[in-house]
Amino acid sequence: MLEGALVFMVFAVMAAGIMEIGIIGFAANSVTFAAHRAARYASLRGGTSGHAATVADIQAAATATAAPLSASNLMVTVTWLPNNQPGNSVQVTVAYAIGPSIRPIYATALTLRSTARARIVQ
Repeated sequence: MLEGALVFMVFAVMAAGIMEIGIIGFAANSVTFAAHRAARYASLRGGTSGHAATVADIQAAATATAAPLSASNLMVTVTWLPNNQPGNSVQVTVAYAIGPSIRPIYATALTLRSTARARIVQ
């Protein structure tokens, strides 16, 4: 019975660790996808298009794409290189602070960050 309890405890810790890694991988994939989609959104809505994208529009697009993540922990920064005219670039950085679901392993938040750059076409 004692051996069974010890084996079960090791198995439970391993299963929890595998789930934690899966959650972090899902969040990292969502952050990367949000950065790429927001950069694409901005590249199609440059200064000469009928509806030029503002920083708030691009941030809203990134937040909507990263819907499974908590919007309060999501930070989106947009940089025009040098402006939003066709031929120039837009850089979108999405950062997400993910807290641990297993407290004894680590206590601080992990920041996942992804940057995407796209050339403005219109």
